[in-house]
Amino acid sequence: MTTLWHQVLRTMSQPGAAPDDDLLARAAADIALRDHPHPPADAETVLEIARAEFAAVLTAGQAQAALDRARGLTGPEAGPPG
Repeated sequence: MTTLWHQVLRTMSQPGAAPDDDLLARAAADIALRDHPHPPADAETVLEIARAEFAAVLTAGQAQAALDRARGLTGPEAGPPG
């Protein structure tokens, strides 16, 4: 995850550049899983963290995909799309 945080710092420090929403979603999911183990973090938690920490407005689909990726889930065990 160190690489993730280097990418976040790089994208957030570029003046005038739009941050990568998917990258910020992954970072918010990382925080959510670390800070909210019980009850388990959900997409709404990821959305709240993205707004508070990065001023990023994500879709529920982006939040769920990032959360699934952070948990290492793919396929049928992943959350619903969209």
